[in-house]
Amino acid sequence: MIPSAGRMVFSLLLLASPLVHAAQSDNTTLGIEIIRAHFQGAGLVPYLMANFTPTALLTATYTGGGIVTPGQLLPKSRTQTAPNLTITPVNMTTLLNKKYTLVMVDAWAPGNTDPRGQICHWVANGVTVQDHSVLTHAGVEVEQYRGPTPPSGSGPHRYVILLYAQQFPTVSPPQGFHILHNNPGFCHLADYVKASNIGPLIAGTYFTVEEGVATFTPSPTSPVVTSTLLASGSSGPSASTTGSVAQHNGAFSSSGNYLTILLAPFLWLLAL
Repeated sequence: MIPSAGRMVFSLLLLASPLVHAAQSDNTTLGIEIIRAHFQGAGLVPYLMANFTPTALLTATYTGGGIVTPGQLLPKSRTQTAPNLTITPVNMTTLLNKKYTLVMVDAWAPGNTDPRGQICHWVANGVTVQDHSVLTHAGVEVEQYRGPTPPSGSGPHRYVILLYAQQFPTVSPPQGFHILHNNPGFCHLADYVKASNIGPLIAGTYFTVEEGVATFTPSPTSPVVTSTLLASGSSGPSASTTGSVAQHNGAFSSSGNYLTILLAPFLWLLAL
């Protein structure tokens, strides 16, 4: 009886595993589409980059809070230490064994730019990924993490975190790039990426921080509606995507719950 029940459970695991992976992949795909739409709606494309076609979902978590959702307004005090970062590729079988470059820049408030470029708050080459966590301790921090410090009245600054897959194991900053460890410095992100020959951008996210009341009118941004992103995937009502990435990440555990419910009777047989 027990060997037979064991074979049945094993067979169900083999059958259910692709379904769970498919559900995870679908949710990651939707999360990526949400991020892409936010980058477009917030004007980060084309201001910061010509296009944005990520192949993985990057999530940031600051101490004392949950997953940062795209464009979320955070208090400055919460962002003064580096966030924990995780990455989930749309293809769950993708091996995350490369070296990566991590960048965080201040892209200013919408419509309020600076000819000197963006402000680099974090640049690390040679970072690695372990169990989907982005680890910087083995890399080279070209620019140590510096928390957001937007001037009062300058509007909601967009802080963008990007992850690039390095083409080569070692990447050096371009000639003339000043390494600063006391205060964030100006840089043109597009020029830095091109001169460093880093590699493709695979994931990104962003949040906003604002001090005081804006003394100008920021450019309008476009809201993102989840139901318009994957027309064939959902029949639910339209909703703003605030919190959507966190909800879709939560769906990963829901898939596991379905599997547990499915196998519960057979696991009970094994316990007899």
